[in-house]
Amino acid sequence: MFATALAVLVADQIVKRVVATFLTVGDPVNVLGSFARFTRIENTGAAFGVLKGRGVWFIAVSAAASIAIAVLSREIAKMRRGEQIAFGLILGGALGNLLDRVRLGAVVDFIDIGVNDVRWPSFNVADSGITIGVTLLAIYLLFLSRPGQIGTPSEGPQSR
Repeated sequence: MFATALAVLVADQIVKRVVATFLTVGDPVNVLGSFARFTRIENTGAAFGVLKGRGVWFIAVSAAASIAIAVLSREIAKMRRGEQIAFGLILGGALGNLLDRVRLGAVVDFIDIGVNDVRWPSFNVADSGITIGVTLLAIYLLFLSRPGQIGTPSEGPQSR
């Protein structure tokens, strides 16, 4: 879990530094035509830019989530590998955006996908880690666990 979190955090921060170095805020650069482009923005809100200007609240929530995952790491270590990876993705993403908020006062978003004026809100590597992690965790919890068997150890089902 911690290796996954570290990989997401490092990748997120490296990519954001490159974006901050080479892209001007609001100036799109086409990657796959205008469908996928890089457009640097500084997001003071949450996902999709909602609740702008509540940075202290987001710092507190991100820190609390990160601490909770770290505190529960021994229990998470008993779960299946996919669940551990999911928590690692969530932790790495939370830490990446937390670091931006503390260091810059805003999160650097840059991945911009859409057609013409119909665009998905910009996001970043950390957001992707969180989204993929939550989705993977939901799949495990909803479809891959048997009743009463959330967080089965990676060695296989335990006999009762």
